[in-house]
Amino acid sequence: MVNSRRKMLAARDDLADKISEIANSKGFTLFGMINNILELAIEAEKMGISLEEAVDNYKVTKAVKEASFILVLESLLYETAEIACEKAKEETLKVWFDAGVWLASQYTSRNIENPLGNIEKDLKAFSWNIPEFTIEQIDDKVSIRVLSPRLSESYTVLFNRFLEGILKALSFEVKYKELGKGNIRLEAARGGG
Repeated sequence: MVNSRRKMLAARDDLADKISEIANSKGFTLFGMINNILELAIEAEKMGISLEEAVDNYKVTKAVKEASFILVLESLLYETAEIACEKAKEETLKVWFDAGVWLASQYTSRNIENPLGNIEKDLKAFSWNIPEFTIEQIDDKVSIRVLSPRLSESYTVLFNRFLEGILKALSFEVKYKELGKGNIRLEAARGGG
């Protein structure tokens, strides 16, 4: 037999008022809305994440969707990169550079406060195959480090051009570059830096 006894939950007035407004706007009772939220919290816990992580992951997914990212099979991406570099290397390098410029412009056109930091966050979220990916900015200098044994040589070269396009669009000039299969290191600066 299910215990139908109710329990009282305490909440700050401002939060209770806001949840009540949301419930009304969605056609829920406050009781129904609170139970729905609690069910979602329990489901998230079963998945091993918190509601905060779930919301953060949704924000990243929404941001990368708005930036026109799509999911693609890793093998398809690498093999296509090999073919493109074999058949039309210069044109392919230009396309990847231009894509980096375009991506950075999407973040700046939305007046995102820290475009480079947000680009790093979004690229990390959708670059599961890259265990080490960091972008560090100190004042007018940027350091990018990419390390993944899974990246093909062609894909490494193309991803580097993509990153260079991002830097260019954000007014950084590459001062140092180190490239090897699955290994990218870029140092860039604005102005005379």
